[in-house]
Amino acid sequence: MKTTRARQLYAALLAVSAAVSGAAVHAEERGYDVAAARQAWVLNCMGCHTGDAHAIAGKVPPLTGELGHFVRVPEGREFVMRVPGASNSSLSDAELANVLNWLIDTRNADTRPADFRPYTAQEVAAKRRPALTDVAKHRKALIESLRRNGDTAVADQY
Repeated sequence: MKTTRARQLYAALLAVSAAVSGAAVHAEERGYDVAAARQAWVLNCMGCHTGDAHAIAGKVPPLTGELGHFVRVPEGREFVMRVPGASNSSLSDAELANVLNWLIDTRNADTRPADFRPYTAQEVAAKRRPALTDVAKHRKALIESLRRNGDTAVADQY
């Protein structure tokens, strides 16, 4: 009986190990470090965007579901990097790229384009600044562009 229980525990540990290993490989392929992204999220983003990235209606935009739509077009990729909270954050370019890739992979998997290219530190460094001064205007223009291209799922208001 003890041998059977030990085998079951061993099998369960192997399954967990494989799952964790698989998740780490998946994350690495997607271009981010899970632990570093979570830590950066908690320390730099969660205070406004909330723990689950659903945000505060009417005040702070959601980062769940919406980013996948935005990164479909070049101006959307840039928009995500240039909103003041991202552009002016204390995160390095590599840290911001890491958080964005993690958010897109974990909170936007349903809307992430199949051909999504992970952000790189070099891309963030080149396009992060200056921060947008009229985010609402840029967001509206971006949503209109997405709609012209057939993506009607993004909300007008947050």
